[in-house]
Amino acid sequence: MSDLLTGFRTILSGDYPQLLLSGLGLTLAVSLCALLVSVVVGTVLGVVRVFRVPVLGLVGNGYVEVVRGIPLIVLLSVVYYGLPALGVTLDGFPAAVLALGLYSAAYTSEIVRGGLTSVPSGQTEAARSLGLSRVQALRFVVLPQAWRVALPALGNEFVSLILGSSLASAVTLQELFAQGKNITSVTYRQFEVYAVLAVVYFLLTFTLTRVVRALERRQSRGQVLPDRRVI
Repeated sequence: MSDLLTGFRTILSGDYPQLLLSGLGLTLAVSLCALLVSVVVGTVLGVVRVFRVPVLGLVGNGYVEVVRGIPLIVLLSVVYYGLPALGVTLDGFPAAVLALGLYSAAYTSEIVRGGLTSVPSGQTEAARSLGLSRVQALRFVVLPQAWRVALPALGNEFVSLILGSSLASAVTLQELFAQGKNITSVTYRQFEVYAVLAVVYFLLTFTLTRVVRALERRQSRGQVLPDRRVI
């Protein structure tokens, strides 16, 4: 027991906490950037799939099926190690953002699709009767309501991105998990280091989960009136 306490004191002293903090900052940065990629790509995929845009709808369905059937570590390896064979070389951070974002986009597409299908068709018809085009009705009427429904699920997807970012160490990104491995290579305190990492990841995801649940409660309180209101 005293040896464990000594190990934890070692990990939480000197330069090691600073290394973990820098890794945590990089974890949050790559996760946020990947979320932006996921939201943009996932929204486009969700729209073309719901409205069955010719060709693009089929491409979107194929993309979602293929990506959801590939492990994230494989997609990270393809982007970082495979693209240079095609003349595209990315550093660790952009490679991790691109791979995580494209992987998450397949799941975000399902979230957006569910949000879009939850909007009553009468909303689109009312918008068209007021003179809006299909694109304008989608942009100003349907998508805002779909985003309100999808927001809590997107929060959960962000939590998944943070956990998935631990695999970015495979592409040399010095995020939180990679920094933990660096510390173990110096201190040989595997249990203590990974226990600290587990606590940090738990506190981070626990806080985000509470925020997501607060959003869900807020949405449920205001769900009736907005859904009954026509433009």
